[in-house]
Amino acid sequence: MLKVNDTITYTARDYANAETVGVYDDTTVFVPQMIAGECARVRIDYVGRGVAYGSVKEILTSSPARVQPVCEHVGKCGGCVLAHMRYSEQLRFKQNKVRSVLRKIGGLDIDVPPCMPSPLPLGYRNKLSLPVRGRRGNVQVGMFERNSHRVVPTARCALGGDWAETLVSDFVEFCNRYGVEPYNERTFKGVIRHLTGRYVDGQLLVTAVVNGETDTDWSSLVQSLSSRFDRFGVFVNINTAHNNVILGKVTRHVSGIEYIEGEQCGVKFRLRPDSFFQVNDGVKDMLYACVREQLDLSETEVLVDCFSGIGLLTNTLACPRFDTYAIEIEPSAVRDARDMAELNGTPRLVNVCGDVTTELPKIVAANSGKRMTAVVDPPRKGLNPALYDTFRQAAPDCIVYISCDPATLARDIAALSDAYEVAYVQPYDMFPQTDQVETVVRLTHRKEEIC
Repeated sequence: MLKVNDTITYTARDYANAETVGVYDDTTVFVPQMIAGECARVRIDYVGRGVAYGSVKEILTSSPARVQPVCEHVGKCGGCVLAHMRYSEQLRFKQNKVRSVLRKIGGLDIDVPPCMPSPLPLGYRNKLSLPVRGRRGNVQVGMFERNSHRVVPTARCALGGDWAETLVSDFVEFCNRYGVEPYNERTFKGVIRHLTGRYVDGQLLVTAVVNGETDTDWSSLVQSLSSRFDRFGVFVNINTAHNNVILGKVTRHVSGIEYIEGEQCGVKFRLRPDSFFQVNDGVKDMLYACVREQLDLSETEVLVDCFSGIGLLTNTLACPRFDTYAIEIEPSAVRDARDMAELNGTPRLVNVCGDVTTELPKIVAANSGKRMTAVVDPPRKGLNPALYDTFRQAAPDCIVYISCDPATLARDIAALSDAYEVAYVQPYDMFPQTDQVETVVRLTHRKEEIC
């Protein structure tokens, strides 16, 4: 029987999310930082009933798909859990993940095509939110260790660009020089909780998340950033809650620009510190183009975009020929969406602030008898089961589902399988080096031959 601290010779047979899975002495063993087919000496770190978790001590048989990670923190930081794989292997991993989950959870035997690669496998993130810990004079900014709240100090994150390294360096120097105290999760004391930065189209928004009101003078940080960035803005967000939510409800502008202005996918936009925006611009553009291609709107009378965020996709789809409704529960996102619609002069678009579960039935009732098309881009938890009956009642010709979690996607597809069938599926690598995958699925109504 396996015990903690035992060392075994382990062969990785398959994957279970980012971990490999194998069997040793009738025990299912999970080990990260390996590739299916590899053999290694593994230390057992945890033993439960019929399962064990281990960590690699030495790779004995290396896969041709193994590479040396570009970041020294891989294996410690909880971010780049696939960085030991060649990028081509990461794409195969994600393709197989979507196929396997759809089969196991959704009962769907679907031929999933290869995962669409990111134009930038590294340095692709336009936003980073980093915890700030340590002690006064020795501030640490980085990423949480996987499955923990221990910060791994990271001078340079491989997923961010040069802008992120510059921002973190200047921020740490500022905090240390002026004795700004980092947050302590055990005592709930300290000033700085998080540092967030968003860099889009050469414009940077910096937000220091603080633990209550503070008399910190930010002028030195502003001066430092001004020598490195042409267009930037500094903000302070106040968050006194004892939870894991990064931003509080109050954000104050300190200096510089108040929002990022730009145009993507043919739509003008403005981004504030709390605006939702896809973190990978290159993949976002491909994914949104895919959604447009999958929607035949020639006979649509009503288009509903559920979980619409700030409305970038909504504005690319809206048309004078039909009514468009965008439903979003976050008031700040709806504010941005209404600004975007005004900025672009988008016709026949109504932005609705509320829960999709409540608002979608109202829209369906108000448009009874009209041909409807739906787009859904829910959070990781997927659709509320109450929506299944709403979609059956509304009977949109097609539903394009944008998913960030194959498990909840598979569950939702299975629940709607009596009324809808899968006509298209395509995974996208929105988050290279991680085990996360974005998937676009087109569901067509079984009563219709085409969408």
